Amino acid sequence: MDGLGIGLIVMCALLAILFIVARCLKGGLLGVVLKTIASFGFVTSGIIGLIVSDATTIKGILWGSGDYAKWILGLIVIGLVLGMIGDIILDLKVVYPGNDKYFLNTGMGSFFLGHVCYIIAFTLWARPLAHVSSAFTVWEAVLGGVGLAVVGTIGIVLSSKKMGLTFGNYIVQTISYTLILTFTMFYCLLLAIFFGSGLWLSFVAMLVFFLSDVVLSMQYFGGKIASKPLIAINHALYYAAQIMLVAVIFAF
Repeated sequence: MDGLGIGLIVMCALLAILFIVARCLKGGLLGVVLKTIASFGFVTSGIIGLIVSDATTIKGILWGSGDYAKWILGLIVIGLVLGMIGDIILDLKVVYPGNDKYFLNTGMGSFFLGHVCYIIAFTLWARPLAHVSSAFTVWEAVLGGVGLAVVGTIGIVLSSKKMGLTFGNYIVQTISYTLILTFTMFYCLLLAIFFGSGLWLSFVAMLVFFLSDVVLSMQYFGGKIASKPLIAINHALYYAAQIMLVAVIFAF
């Protein structure tokens, strides 16, 4: 990773910290403005990483062409954009509680689509690596990810009562989103185990993303929406995951 990438990642981290401090201490309009700036920070950094990525290096040789690599990075950037949109929409749930169902469903839908982009990007990333290392195939990672996601989702739903979570009318949406979230995480883990490379950093990002949503579920479905410690932890994990994905783009 070059100096530009490191500088942008540091900037993103500082913007996220500034927002979290303002959100916990003051909130209100200042929190919304700083959150928007922080979100645009990691999205813009991802776009810059996509633009300056050098497709003539070894990745261009390994993946056949720079265009193929650009598709991978472009899908990650689209995932970042959808994550930003989903995050902003979910915040509107708090600002306009009368329309909370609409905002929650729309926000979850945006994050869902973002994870679809990540899955496609990781698949495109792993395919040529699978040809180099024939011990495993991408399909084995897909099947393993599906199995682990189903088991993980069942475990989360069954343990939700012990965690004090009540999904109510959102049970279908919650199960659907949990499936895609856990699949993305486990799928990326298996791809990293099978094929290595920078996929390990992608897995850590997906793991942290998962943890942020666990905390968020405690807020939304556990009656702790105003808990400042949970607000701080959730946003810290969320922005850490997004910043890691920016790092993936620059390190690719």
